[in-house]
Amino acid sequence: MSKRKINGITVLADDIIQQSDAKHPTDQLLRRALRAEKEMLPRHKAAVVERVYTYFRWKGCLDPERTLNRQIRVAKELDADFRSHAGKIKSEVLNKVVPKWCSDTMKVTREWLCQIQRPVTLWLRAPKAAGKGVEQLLKKDVQPAGEGCWRNSFRYFGRDDLFLTAPFRHGHFEIQDLSSQFVGNFCQVQPGEHWWDMCAGEGGKMLHLADLLQQKGCVWATDRAAWRLQRLKRRAARARVFNYQSAQWDGQSKIPFRKPFDGTWQRNPHARWTVTLEDVKELAELQFALLDIAASRLKPGGKLVYSACTMTRQETTRVQRRLEKAHPELEPWSWDGTRPALPDFCELPSRKPTNGFVIQPHIWKSNGMFVARWRKRNTDQNGAN
Repeated sequence: MSKRKINGITVLADDIIQQSDAKHPTDQLLRRALRAEKEMLPRHKAAVVERVYTYFRWKGCLDPERTLNRQIRVAKELDADFRSHAGKIKSEVLNKVVPKWCSDTMKVTREWLCQIQRPVTLWLRAPKAAGKGVEQLLKKDVQPAGEGCWRNSFRYFGRDDLFLTAPFRHGHFEIQDLSSQFVGNFCQVQPGEHWWDMCAGEGGKMLHLADLLQQKGCVWATDRAAWRLQRLKRRAARARVFNYQSAQWDGQSKIPFRKPFDGTWQRNPHARWTVTLEDVKELAELQFALLDIAASRLKPGGKLVYSACTMTRQETTRVQRRLEKAHPELEPWSWDGTRPALPDFCELPSRKPTNGFVIQPHIWKSNGMFVARWRKRNTDQNGAN
């Protein structure tokens, strides 16, 4: 690579690092900047992404008094040592890769810290109609996650930019993390039902739900950000998913849909360095408020599924207990790990039937996720079950 190209990569990456903050997420800055670089080769764009993400992976271990170039050099050295042998990294160093408040809100283990420092495992989900065809389209670069409800889930090992491939453009698969795919399977959707995805984002879980409904039923998707819903619509069109309706909703104004639902879910993402302990507490309040609304919109016998891309106690078990206390009409909808069956390499923290648990990243090779579910009790006119 020429010195000029190296300088161009360095300047672009460092500019993104310096612009990144809570109001300007790194992934959005990267997407916008790389889209504007029409003549930059894919491998050079990958180098920009790697420089930026290496810095943020090890940010907590770096000396902010040093120059940015020196900090990135140290981050690369730490990353190289970690990739060659994770045991080389001392625990006192590894503990710095997440904010200090994490240990006050969740169980921080070395296994978890190691997992979030590793390159992201890329998971794909094929629509039911595509199935095993994805293996043929992407040749030997994919491995099935399992059988049963996982037969359309695949791990990708290749190096191509999948967004640029013809199979992706033609809607033959979605790029969706395994824990996110589990949420759809965890809902145990039945064709003909009507579901509400309260914080649909760009539509990954909504598309999965719609596919599981087999065009016999509908998903209502809401989000507070209009731009996310626009991306959701483009994804749905590419995937040829039409059994959904979408509307912008901030969680406080009048609910855009009148009908009661067979099922709902709600989620919120979690960022490593831009989220504070106060943010976690505020998010927990928002989580509960949305679940409170969701519970009121359920049909008798309807299902409520809560998923949160976090493992903090405030946003997981405490929200779960608070909802159960506020809504005695909800009964725990227990799950014993058999329906839907887990991929062979995944396991739960307990074999006992439960209606809520944490998906561990180091076991699932995925994002961390908390999931819980309930059913609304069926009652007669006298209020009896």
